[in-house]
Amino acid sequence: MKNIIEKLTLLLIIISAVVLQSCKNENRNMSQTQTEFSDEDYEARHTEAPVFSGVRLLSQHRGFKIPESAAVDSRNNYIYVSNINGEPDEKNGMGYVTRIMLSGEIIDTLNIQGLNAPKGMALSGNLLFIADIDRVVVYDTDSQKIVKIFEPQGAEFLNDISIDAENNIYISDSKAGQLFKITSDKIETYIADSLCVNANGLCRCDACLAMGAGDKIVIINPLNANKKVFANLNFTPDGLKYHNDTTFIASDFVGNIFAVTPKRCTLLVSAREGVNAADFEYLSEQNILIVPTFFNNSIDIYEIGL
Repeated sequence: MKNIIEKLTLLLIIISAVVLQSCKNENRNMSQTQTEFSDEDYEARHTEAPVFSGVRLLSQHRGFKIPESAAVDSRNNYIYVSNINGEPDEKNGMGYVTRIMLSGEIIDTLNIQGLNAPKGMALSGNLLFIADIDRVVVYDTDSQKIVKIFEPQGAEFLNDISIDAENNIYISDSKAGQLFKITSDKIETYIADSLCVNANGLCRCDACLAMGAGDKIVIINPLNANKKVFANLNFTPDGLKYHNDTTFIASDFVGNIFAVTPKRCTLLVSAREGVNAADFEYLSEQNILIVPTFFNNSIDIYEIGL
């Protein structure tokens, strides 16, 4: 009898192990590729690997014209999508902003006339700031009117926008290699140095600001403009979002999306032919990525497994 019980116990342990491994495999909706880098490639900082268990495409939505950026309106649970509708540097007055549901369905088009290849956007309360080649258009989402247009001196190719904890607005200029800053209704050059070459994606990370530029992610202290390289990359970051103290989510224009720590880069979404990944939005509480696909003219929505 004792031998039978021991055999049954061993059998149950084996079955449990098999079932557990099967469940783990089932939860991996999309395989991840991890690239580890030496200390020479990254600043010395020891972090754990991202805990993402996989990514799956939830839906794809059409009806856009070269969508470049997505920005969440957390007050009203909307997403705003900028549509270039022409060449990325063309001043044709045909750009526009679409309002969509969090699930991706189009609601309507904002009443903003004369936009020129609009790109990055950010919301401060009811004010939507829009990068528009060499100017920043400010749209009041309550009154549905343009209330201000900033025209920074020396602007060449404004790209992304972010807002810090003190409600200052930052705008990257990819061609001029600098950051502009809007404070107290005034815009001026904030940073223009070697770390700003090809400045693109911007996002707030707690009390700091993060910038994707060239092949780096750079952390900026808004109080004194001190900068620190968070990670050197083997790709050029386009979209950039903060996940936690040790991890950012970054896209390249080709269509790949990565989880990045100072020591490791994990591929979350693999590029598909003709499907780019521009300035995406990240809904951290829902673990959702909302990705404008540029020339593919769609908004793709992914769920990240945690």
